Amino acid sequence: MSFQLSIITPSGKILEDTVDSVSAPGLEGGFEVYSGHAAMLTALKDGKVKVRKGGSEQIFTTASGILEVGPDHNVLLLLDAASAS
Repeated sequence: MSFQLSIITPSGKILEDTVDSVSAPGLEGGFEVYSGHAAMLTALKDGKVKVRKGGSEQIFTTASGILEVGPDHNVLLLLDAASAS
């Protein structure tokens, strides 16, 4: 199963796609979100965000921000900065 992921910075939208999973650097440690994840809102620290779709993986170097899993199970990352690695 998959879900909609949006990665947004002050410079604009970095990614909007349907993905299988996303891993992120939370303040309390790294975690991974899969389809159907419970709704949540958490702070992120600087680090790497890994996006998986099919057999491929895309890695972004990111600055701090927040990650929200909405009640519709879609994921929104609002980041201070992000660039593809």
